[in-house]
Amino acid sequence: MYIVIRFSFLFIVLISALQLGTAQQNNQILQEAMTNAKSGDNQKAIEKFEALESHSSADIYYNIGRLYHENNDVANAALNYERALKIDGAHNQANNNLSIIREETDFDIIPVEEMFLIHWWNLLAGSMSANIWMILSLLAAIGLVAAVYFWWIADRSELKKKAFFATVITPVLLGILLALGSTSKLLATNNDYAIIMNKDYDMHEGADDRSPIIKDIEVGTKVEILDQIDEWIKVVTVDTESGWIKESEIVRI
Repeated sequence: MYIVIRFSFLFIVLISALQLGTAQQNNQILQEAMTNAKSGDNQKAIEKFEALESHSSADIYYNIGRLYHENNDVANAALNYERALKIDGAHNQANNNLSIIREETDFDIIPVEEMFLIHWWNLLAGSMSANIWMILSLLAAIGLVAAVYFWWIADRSELKKKAFFATVITPVLLGILLALGSTSKLLATNNDYAIIMNKDYDMHEGADDRSPIIKDIEVGTKVEILDQIDEWIKVVTVDTESGWIKESEIVRI
């Protein structure tokens, strides 16, 4: 038993040391990237940012997008802004810069607005990670157990009423928090959206080069992936027009 405990302790120490070393290395790379960006060496800064192992930060993706934007690489700028928003749907700077890209390019696709409630719900869910929502859900569950307990043992009518009210309300709150956590995870893991990477690409009516062309799609356009046949992918644009493009022309967000 002593050997097992000692081995477990050493294992935990080793894992902690490795995590600390990785964090220190990432921090050094981050500092180098920021130094490169300040000196105007955008390409070097992009390489440093993309080398970060902790590449799940909305701000990291935003900064990569901003650097590509300064280099007039619209496709990669839009891709990284969208990846930032995938992590943090309320990232105002990424949203604003995507709007600037649409104004700077010949963007003739008019988005179909989401229902207000759906847009509001997704925005709220994306404002925090799924893990944070799950922690809040756990706290709500603990609160529910406490409310039931106090309702059961309370001997004063006033306290019993408050506990009963909490017992009724807390399950509703718990359900909302769980749903928000589920939505947040879905938004973060959804791989069904992509960015058009090549300029003026043709969207076809069918999965064939000889199929009639529906329209040209501008570089940096966001599309939703609906289906795939070999190298061809069926997509729909934000104005709900659908067609087929080659997989080589997109990068998934």
